[in-house]
Amino acid sequence: MAESSSHSRGIVNLVLCLLILPIALPLVGASSEWKEDGWLDADWFTKDGRIASGDELGCQGMPTLNLEFMPKTTAMECKKYLMERTNASRWGDAPLSFGVDMSENPNFDSSDHEALFGEGFTVHGLDTNYENTAWHDGNDIPLNNSDWWNLGSSGSLEQKITPLEEIKELATQGAMINLHWQAQIADLKVRTNGELIDWLESQNAWYTAWGEAYSYDFHRLNDEFELISDNMNEWRVMNLGSESESLAWNVPVTRGIDISNNSVINVFSNGVELQELGIENKTLISGWRQEGNNLWITLKSNQNATVIMENNSEIKLKSDDCNSLNQEDCILESKPRYFNNHSWALTISGHHTIDLFKWSMKFDESPLVFTWLVEPQEVEDFSWVLVIIAAGAGIGAVAYTRHLILNDQKEQSLNESE
Repeated sequence: MAESSSHSRGIVNLVLCLLILPIALPLVGASSEWKEDGWLDADWFTKDGRIASGDELGCQGMPTLNLEFMPKTTAMECKKYLMERTNASRWGDAPLSFGVDMSENPNFDSSDHEALFGEGFTVHGLDTNYENTAWHDGNDIPLNNSDWWNLGSSGSLEQKITPLEEIKELATQGAMINLHWQAQIADLKVRTNGELIDWLESQNAWYTAWGEAYSYDFHRLNDEFELISDNMNEWRVMNLGSESESLAWNVPVTRGIDISNNSVINVFSNGVELQELGIENKTLISGWRQEGNNLWITLKSNQNATVIMENNSEIKLKSDDCNSLNQEDCILESKPRYFNNHSWALTISGHHTIDLFKWSMKFDESPLVFTWLVEPQEVEDFSWVLVIIAAGAGIGAVAYTRHLILNDQKEQSLNESE
């Protein structure tokens, strides 16, 4: 009797194993793979669309790699994935921006930031817990390269997340406001904050992106400008660039010129009229704007311009050495913090961008500028051989169970006949 009971338990265990096998085998055989975003090299996005209008592409990671354990490899592979398909910006091919999701990488530390920087990523965000910071509030002005490794988050475009009044207050403080957007979280489609977006689109601010803002800040502080009288009322302005080495793109930078009681007739660069800008020009471009006795001229490194004035009065570059202003205000008179001497700036980063079309479709007609932090979409790759084996195991389990039942019935009949 004990032998029969033990035999039955063994049969039960065997049947259970066979029944579990069809479920377990596909899971064991699954390997984490990814598929590329086909929109990365689409003309509507890169050549004629959002990139040309000011958008920028950065990195978020790779599905098959752990950013926290392998930051260098992850950065290198994501950079390769992006550059093989498109350019990161209208200013440069290589991406400068990397999104660090601290909820997924809670132990991301300073050595990991250094690894990202070593692969060419100069801006890390948002709220990465690094000791140095940039734009966590209106007074958190970046002073060093590593400050950009912890770009502050000002809120989200998602509905019912960020009050409009908080953003208005930051704008009043003259901050660079950094919002984020994620079109889809798992299977949930995210709704936008229409009131906030409408207000942002109506403002005269500098719409910029992470890498562009970093590059502008570098050139603002390091480029040397020179102003020479050419002939009577003609003046030559030259951006001589910088001797400092940097990963920054060569972007235009705004410089202030004191024109006293004079007026600008026109400005030429390489024999072509330089675009006259207004306060409504919100995306970075070479050009000029007169504001009272100030001429704000925006030029790239090694770009020259000829300014034609109304009369022969002397004009001069605004100097960093001012007696009537404090040091910070003095520098801003000469080197405005933001393009076109705007009073505040705005960046919006698209996080975990696995599908550019879905992430950007709500903003097709919007003037807002985005930093899209891309990553390939993860897919589960099943082995069909294992699936067939698993299916066979399931059928075998049922057949074997039926065989055992028939044997038991047969034995029972024999016992009864005796």
